[in-house]
Amino acid sequence: MNRIVVLVILIAIFPGSAVFGQKASADSAFREQAVNYAHARYVRSTADQARLYNGAEYVGHLPSIKGYPYVDSLWRVGTVTYDGVTYENIRLLYDLVDDVVVVPHIDSVYRMQLQSIKISRFSIPNHTFVRIVRDTAHNVGLRTGFYDQLYDGRSTVLARRIKTIKTELVQNAVKEEYLSDNFYYIEKNGLFYSVKSKRSVLNLFADQKKALRKYLRENRIKFRQNREQAIVKLAQQYDEATRSL
Repeated sequence: MNRIVVLVILIAIFPGSAVFGQKASADSAFREQAVNYAHARYVRSTADQARLYNGAEYVGHLPSIKGYPYVDSLWRVGTVTYDGVTYENIRLLYDLVDDVVVVPHIDSVYRMQLQSIKISRFSIPNHTFVRIVRDTAHNVGLRTGFYDQLYDGRSTVLARRIKTIKTELVQNAVKEEYLSDNFYYIEKNGLFYSVKSKRSVLNLFADQKKALRKYLRENRIKFRQNREQAIVKLAQQYDEATRSL
């Protein structure tokens, strides 16, 4: 139960313990002040929640589509910074098809999508997403949307995770399924660069190419087996190698 509500109940039930030895009028005034204070706190609290739960209803996708459109198939408890306020312990879904964050409405009757423009970042277990707004300088090559922040050091590694719906006709029946894809970006000297292959990463870090090749070899890191991990490891190693430069 809300602590404010508990306080009000206790004051109402045991007025003597709160203002022991005072006159009845003083007791009444004290209880009135406490109730007013609790009411004000409740109004502020619900108003704050209303700032979060003010999006449109989330319709979602057809249940007949094979797979799921989200980064994870289940609701995850996470944190979201929305309109400048950070909310914790919020149940979240991230729709990779529509690039929207979904929450259950406060009354749990239906789902709603948050206004993306008001989200600066959100996190669920194993993922921290930041919203990037495309401009002509710092974020060259990046479209506006949410990016999974894989590494945040002198360099930054981001992953753009998307899903699309594949539709095909099989024996006069429409079959649909979700297809996943990931695109990776590394920030260097204030600009983001798209990277895909080992060559593209090593070319970006050309001043340490020889040392990075040796690092991959000695640590038995296979780029093709786990591209995401390899990109992060290379960025971390590059930052370590150039720390004093």
